[in-house]
Amino acid sequence: MEFTPITCHETLRPFIRNYWLLTSQCTATGTQQIFSNGAASLHFYLSQDITIDDGERHYRTALFNQNMQKVSVVSNKGTFNIFGAEFVPFCSRVFFPSEMDGIYASPEDLQDEEFIALSKNIHEAGSTEQRVTLLDDFFLKRLAQFPEGDINIERLSDVFDDIVPTDGSTAQPPHCQNEFSPADLASAACLSQKQFTRVFNKYVGMNPKSYLRLLRFHKALMEIQSSSDNSSLTHIAWSCGYYDLAHMTSDFRDICDFSPSELIQHGQELTETFGQKFSGLMKKKIKIENLI
Repeated sequence: MEFTPITCHETLRPFIRNYWLLTSQCTATGTQQIFSNGAASLHFYLSQDITIDDGERHYRTALFNQNMQKVSVVSNKGTFNIFGAEFVPFCSRVFFPSEMDGIYASPEDLQDEEFIALSKNIHEAGSTEQRVTLLDDFFLKRLAQFPEGDINIERLSDVFDDIVPTDGSTAQPPHCQNEFSPADLASAACLSQKQFTRVFNKYVGMNPKSYLRLLRFHKALMEIQSSSDNSSLTHIAWSCGYYDLAHMTSDFRDICDFSPSELIQHGQELTETFGQKFSGLMKKKIKIENLI
C-alpha cells in the first residue's frame, strides 16, 4: 500500500490541506473504517465503485463532511486506488456551500452540475497530473466566487491557529488548563458564545464542544502511539483532559469503535493518511483490512 500526499495550488493552501493518492490491492472484500479528524474530505474512487456503511448504493465519488460519526467503506478484491482532497476544517463550505443531509454525499446528491462534471473528468483523466490540474481549476474558480474578506473565515482562522497549529506542534490552552473550552474559542473569535457556536456550526459542521472532544481524542491518540507502556494509559487520560481512564476508553469507543488498549494491539493496521506536515494535531486514521 502506498500513500502519496500532493501539494495543491499555492492560492488554495489556506483552504485545502493537501491532495493525496492512495494505491493498494484488496486481497479480499475489504472494509476501511474511517474515523473523523474534524475536516471534510473529497474522495474519487478511481479503480472500482465502493459501498458505504453496508448500503446497496455504489459510489465513484463522495464528499465526506466533518461529522463525528464513523464511516465504513467496502471495496471488492482487486486494485483499490483513491484520489482525494482534504480541506481545512472550516473551509469546505467555501467550495461546497450546499447543505449535506448526512455524513457523505455524491455530486448527484448535491445537485451540483459543476461538481458532477468534475467527477466525470477526474475519472476520465489519464494521469495524476491531469487530475491535480482539474481539481486546482475547479477550486480556484469556486474560490474566486466566494465573497472576499469573509469576516467569519478570518475569525475561525484565528481560532484554529490557536487550537490546531499548522506546524504540528502541541497547542497550549490558556490559564494552565489541560484543554481548551468553548468559551476560550469564542473569546479568540471576539464573539459571544452563542454567536460563536452558530458560526462554528455553520462552517465546521459540528459544535465547538464536539470539536474539542475530537481534538482531545486525537491528542490522546498521538500520546498512545508514542508510548509503548500500557501502564501509562491512566497518565495519558489525565494529561489529555479526561477525568480518568474509563472516561477516555468510553470516548475512544464512541469515536473509533476501539478502546485505547485495542488500538495499541491494532497499531500496525492503522494508516496515518494525513501527517503533521499537513494537519497539525488532527489526523485522519483508517483501519485497513485486506489491503496490501
